[in-house]
Amino acid sequence: MTSRRKTKMKSRDSASRGLYGKYFNSRPDIGFGKLLLDIAFNPRNPFKPWEPRKVKKGFVVAVLFLLVACAWFLYFSLGG
Repeated sequence: MTSRRKTKMKSRDSASRGLYGKYFNSRPDIGFGKLLLDIAFNPRNPFKPWEPRKVKKGFVVAVLFLLVACAWFLYFSLGG
């Protein structure tokens, strides 16, 4: 049987991580936080950026439904 020589490969994790960090820092329009804000709020008006964003009605309904469902579950599971 022949034995294969072990070759050492350089890790590129730190270099790649730094490149990804620079890329995402240069793009303020993308990211997980921006995704959550876009789910909850209407898009910002590009012509009036100083105006606050309004909450989406569907998001408010979903949050209220989730709160009612949690309260109902807790009432019947802990209330006896």
